[in-house]
Amino acid sequence: MNEVEIRKVLIDVANANVAPDLVLANAMLFHTMSREIILSDIAIKLGRIAAVAPAGKSGWKDAPIRDLEGRYVVPGFIDPHVHVESSMLTVREYSRATVSQGVTMICADPHEIGNVLGIPGMRLMFDEAKTVPMKMKLRVPARIPAMPEWLETSGARVNVTETGDLLSWPETICLAGDINPQLLIRKDDEQLEKISMAVRRGMTVSGQSPYLTGADLNAYIAAGPEDSHVAKSVDEIVENQRLGLRTIFCLRPHRLYRNELRELATVIREKGLDTRYLQFCTDDVYAHELIVEGHINTRIRAAIEEGMDPMTAYQMATINVAEGMRVHRDYGSVTPWKHADLVVLDDFEKVVISATMIDGRFVYDNGAYDGGSETYAYPEWAKKTMNVGGPLKADDLKIRVSGNASKAQVRALAVTSPKTEEEFILDVVDGVVTPDPAQGVSSIVVVDRHKASQRVGKGFVSKFFLQRGGIASTVSHDAHNLMVIGANHDDMALAANRVIENNGGYALALDGEIIFEMPLPIAGLMSEDPLEVVAERTNTMIDLIFNTLGAPQMKKVLLRMNGLSLPNIPNYGFTDFGMMATKDLVSLAPVINAGDSDTIHGGCLHDA
Repeated sequence: MNEVEIRKVLIDVANANVAPDLVLANAMLFHTMSREIILSDIAIKLGRIAAVAPAGKSGWKDAPIRDLEGRYVVPGFIDPHVHVESSMLTVREYSRATVSQGVTMICADPHEIGNVLGIPGMRLMFDEAKTVPMKMKLRVPARIPAMPEWLETSGARVNVTETGDLLSWPETICLAGDINPQLLIRKDDEQLEKISMAVRRGMTVSGQSPYLTGADLNAYIAAGPEDSHVAKSVDEIVENQRLGLRTIFCLRPHRLYRNELRELATVIREKGLDTRYLQFCTDDVYAHELIVEGHINTRIRAAIEEGMDPMTAYQMATINVAEGMRVHRDYGSVTPWKHADLVVLDDFEKVVISATMIDGRFVYDNGAYDGGSETYAYPEWAKKTMNVGGPLKADDLKIRVSGNASKAQVRALAVTSPKTEEEFILDVVDGVVTPDPAQGVSSIVVVDRHKASQRVGKGFVSKFFLQRGGIASTVSHDAHNLMVIGANHDDMALAANRVIENNGGYALALDGEIIFEMPLPIAGLMSEDPLEVVAERTNTMIDLIFNTLGAPQMKKVLLRMNGLSLPNIPNYGFTDFGMMATKDLVSLAPVINAGDSDTIHGGCLHDA
């Protein structure tokens, strides 16, 4: 049935000439457009809202009725910025985890799998998405690879023509913007052409503007981005909004702290800040967090608890997102013609979810999830991505210095915001610069796992360090090379080789033994296990990192670790070529001083 035919049927239902497929009766309906809550009946036909009427006054006959008995109904929650791969779950398991929390649509940027497997890998995820009730829209990755090939090795490349092809996919919703903003400020022709292609198609252009203000922020917005998901203060949100940039924000330790959310609620209340440019997102959420902390529902609840008007909070998860993504003709409100994607709530202010409907069908209802019977299997070629060039030896991971130096002065990357350097004096033993857990310094290496070049970037990190053992992982944004951190090189090599054997994932080593492993065979990023298994193993790994390997206690520890190699966000990043200065997009080559003390540029740690 085409669009015109559907509209004719909906007109007949609205006029009570044709029976609805279902009537939701006695719903306390939140009208996102008028900011009212009215006891209503909702007629659904062909997966869409046909009509809304005051309770008991519709005139519809011969239709199945579900009496909601005064429960609240709101539009389905939409996440405008998310990376499914960060959960380490398949799309099927991600849908199961989030639909129960009111999520009916996500806008996913698959540049994680795209950097490993290119467009064919991204296509796999969206083919899988066809088998689940949750709607997954494509945020076309803005740049694969994120960095030039002489600064970082990636598994794939997507050129301007191919980006245009991606913008034509039926799932596409916008051009994503997880790139170094300096590319736009410096008038990068390739990126400006991609933006132009999205604008010509009437699509939203997303972006990120970390720490930009004044002239830089003006220049960035002039380049075309229409939103940013990295605001870390209320002042930043206000300045962005003044200049026409929508704010898509998470909660810290990812982005905003609770007290900043409280401050934002005060600014909205006292200064009348227009809230329609504000949206919630999750960005990167792990499996255990989906179970314990929730998804967009948690963001709504937190905003209400910190003093935000509940109607405003719900708008930030529904109509604001639909308008920002330019899909408000079909989503964002429970009004005629919109898709019947909605959430039934037992408690409006506490965001207690009873049921979730997608396209007129309850896919979550009173604790039961109905994801359908269709399954999906990833092909074997998507599980063979460890092209390292052979096993690693401990010697491959060591930084050596010439001469008879007994000490080396090193620059290590620390968890600060923005990322900065710290200087340390480390011991040199038999010509090898050694990590020093007592000072809070670990060794870090990033190994090319895509081209078998056997290139290894070596250095040091601080603030996040291990007292003992080593950790290896292929979850290392954005190129997802093999990253290894440790207190000694033997355990680092052992952990790295186990990850290679497992075709990706995590491994922890201590005193010559593997104490934990978590294979992520799909592109080295995702598990084939169920949500609960992935969550349990992730919790186990975090406990071992803190309590066995002796890392400092910190929230979002995996996200912080996984971002060590991220060169896009100020001020540094670490790749298989070594440490990068983000703003200049140049490599910081090692500098060796004469005499008994050497100066070495070390590794980088990402502040999530």
